[in-house]
Order: sequence, then C-alpha cells, then structure tokens
Amino acid sequence: MTTYLKEDFLYDADLVLEDSLDTNGDAAAIETSAAGSLLNVAQIIDVGDGLVEGYMIVDVDAIVVADDEDYTIKLQGTQTAAFDDPDFVDLAMLKLGHADALVGDASAGAAGDRFVIPFRNEQNGEVYRYVRAFTLMDADGVGESITATMWLSIKR
Repeated sequence: MTTYLKEDFLYDADLVLEDSLDTNGDAAAIETSAAGSLLNVAQIIDVGDGLVEGYMIVDVDAIVVADDEDYTIKLQGTQTAAFDDPDFVDLAMLKLGHADALVGDASAGAAGDRFVIPFRNEQNGEVYRYVRAFTLMDADGVGESITATMWLSIKR
C-alpha cells in the first residue's frame, strides 16, 4: 500500500477507482458506459462496515465536449462485494459534457481539470460497505470519450 499526500488529499493506491489504462498500461479512453477499472480489472473497494466520509477525486486527462456529449461519473455503493446485487445506490455524482447536454449555459470538463466530489457511504441510515466508480455515457453513444483517473481520499 502506497500512501502519500497529493495536493492536500491523502492518496492511497488501494483506493483508485479508475485509471483509464489497458492491461499493458497504455492510455485507454472510456467510450461506453462502464464501471471503473484498474488496468482493465473491475475496481470494487471495501471501505469497511462503518461510516466513511471523504472525496472522490476525478482528474481528467482528455475529454470530448464538442457537440452533445454527456457524461455522468458516479460513486456507487452496495452491500455485496461482487456488486451484483440490484440494491446499489448512487452516493455521489459529477456531470460533465457539452453545454447543450447539461443544465446551465456552459460546457464542463477539459483536459487537466480536477473535480473534487464529497461523499459518504451512507444514505437514509444505511451504510454501504462496497463502492465503485461508474461512468454513464449519453444514450446516443456517438462521440463520447473520456480519459480520467478517479480515486478516493478518505477523511481520517
């Protein structure tokens, strides 16, 4: 386990949710809706059976926001390690994309951007032990492409 301070957020290599790398370590953009992975291996993190608070950090390396692209990056939680239980919840979300696809009047997301999304693994009194990142793409499936690193920084 590697732990060090990275721009005021505690970084732990065991808490990486998505690295946008293939099995050879080469950059691999996310182009369809998918759960987060590390070197193409699904990342499900066991945060324990107690309340956890912190931040999901999203570092964008590349993103297409030219036309009507729409990205929703979610931190999801569930009670099962395999994440196969349909009873999972969205604990935190980030919307990125072109202005035409977002509420408001501006596009969101560019290479080099960092987004800090607060989260806790609890909703309505239920604590969710397992978490993952999930990137939801626009339903038309045309033109979307994002390369990003996503990780958790836990308050200690």
